[in-house]
Amino acid sequence: TIAERLAQSEEHHRLVVDHLNEGIVMQSRDDIVLACNRSARRLLRISEVAIGRSIMSVTRRALDENGAPLPNSMRPSMRALETGQPVIGETVGLELADGEVVWVRENVLPIFRAGEGEAISAVVSFTDIGPVREAQQQLRYLATRDALTGLYNRTFLAERMQAMLGRATCAAKPALLFVDLDGFKKVNDTGGHEAGDSLLRDVGRRLAGCVSEGDTLARVGGDEFVIAVCCYEKVDDLVALAQRVLDAIAAPFAAAGNEYYLGASIGISLYPDDGRSAAALMRNADSAMYAAKQRGTNQFQFFTTELRQRLQRRFQIERGLRRALASGELRLVYQPIVDGESGRMIGTEALLRWENEELGHVSPVEFVPVAEDTGMIIAIGQWVLEHACRQAAQWRRVLAPDFVMAVNFSPRQIADGLIEQVEGCLARTGLAPEALEVEITEGILMSDCQSVQPVLRALSDIGVRISVDDFGTGYSSFSYLKRFPLHHLKVDRTFVAGLPSNRDSAAITRAVVAMAHSLGMRVTAEGVETPEQASFLRSLACERQQGYLFGRPVSARECAALLREHGAGRGREDV
Repeated sequence: TIAERLAQSEEHHRLVVDHLNEGIVMQSRDDIVLACNRSARRLLRISEVAIGRSIMSVTRRALDENGAPLPNSMRPSMRALETGQPVIGETVGLELADGEVVWVRENVLPIFRAGEGEAISAVVSFTDIGPVREAQQQLRYLATRDALTGLYNRTFLAERMQAMLGRATCAAKPALLFVDLDGFKKVNDTGGHEAGDSLLRDVGRRLAGCVSEGDTLARVGGDEFVIAVCCYEKVDDLVALAQRVLDAIAAPFAAAGNEYYLGASIGISLYPDDGRSAAALMRNADSAMYAAKQRGTNQFQFFTTELRQRLQRRFQIERGLRRALASGELRLVYQPIVDGESGRMIGTEALLRWENEELGHVSPVEFVPVAEDTGMIIAIGQWVLEHACRQAAQWRRVLAPDFVMAVNFSPRQIADGLIEQVEGCLARTGLAPEALEVEITEGILMSDCQSVQPVLRALSDIGVRISVDDFGTGYSSFSYLKRFPLHHLKVDRTFVAGLPSNRDSAAITRAVVAMAHSLGMRVTAEGVETPEQASFLRSLACERQQGYLFGRPVSARECAALLREHGAGRGREDV
């Protein structure tokens, strides 16, 4: 009969709904639970007795994406009932009767009676996003915090200093203390890296006890810390702070069953005398710190006119760089990138080196920022691209047909006709687009989305692969990364260094790899130095690895030899 078929259809529909992974709740206009499926009861920790009761007896309150309480009228279900419009993809925290908060993503569909304009009920569907949200929160925390000590990191410090300078007045002037540990190397040498890590955490705790409310403490390097003082009344206050820091560091440390005695060197710069920007204050405090270190341990030094001589080297670097290309002083070295599973060498990262007759070997850390600031990075970057692509094309022809060359690109290059440069270079060298991997930093993605996105899209469209370098050192989130056509993500070496023993590093690396895979991206781990790190990364299905375990940056000739030995290719001795 029709009634039987209708009953069978309703039962079939009920079974389907009851076995969905999504939670389904039907809610009346006056907040009564009309129906709920099995998944809803599981997620909300309720039973069928909740049907007929107020929704407020099931979820005491709702929280917005930032954890702030939502007024009842602003709950997605109530907004849908009030406006008659669906609410799609809203993140909500539901506080249950026992106080537990369940984070879900809700879709709400208002239901109307035929001929009536006002919704009589709503169907709320929701999925549990708790694990994803927890991983995202870990990443957000990591974006502002140093993974080892829990202190603020360099990126957050720069933002905080910018805010301080914006509020600076004649009566409230900021200052910067740059703190570098003396004798820290002996801890790593005698007690191992675990002892060094333990000691750095202790240092962070001691320094935190020295700073005042409103000041900012950050770890900016291996054994380097910065205290940004929001305002000081007189220089004597800074002297007292520096002395407190020295006294705190001078007390003995216990690590790995040993007692260690360290010192510290502190450089101090004042706004506005020693700089009107965060970068200038940091640079001059750093210069003052090195001057303090030269006088012996446990010293502090204010930046002075004499210390400006250090800035003279920057001028020498700039002058030398302008002649470096023409005089043939620049060269490329290549660091192997290996398959994470087999260990086979599948590509390299091209790295720039400079040997100057007057200055000697100049580190990229020193000369690349100068090249960026002066605009010379455009010509230098073009030279790097041309030589790297030409070398890669040669190796693909005679050694490894699937060889990939990774090349770093600066913000200035991205903004300056990069598409034409890359297309022209590929045409001249005969390198297949898929053999070139463009490495950019998180900072480039965050700097100017409107300009960067079309450039990266155009590169991806011609077949070039795009990789985000040093991931985790900036503020980008995975939702932000989805806006860009990215293929690879490189986990920063600071996270890899703690693997596999450091729980935080392991958890964060696991989350990064899993979420990158969920976005269809492959993962490369940088700074792999031990078999234990490599094994842990393999267990996470990290596709590629790079670091001293597999090879240091070497010349083209040495790299070709490595390719013959460890790559998949046919070797020729004349390459």
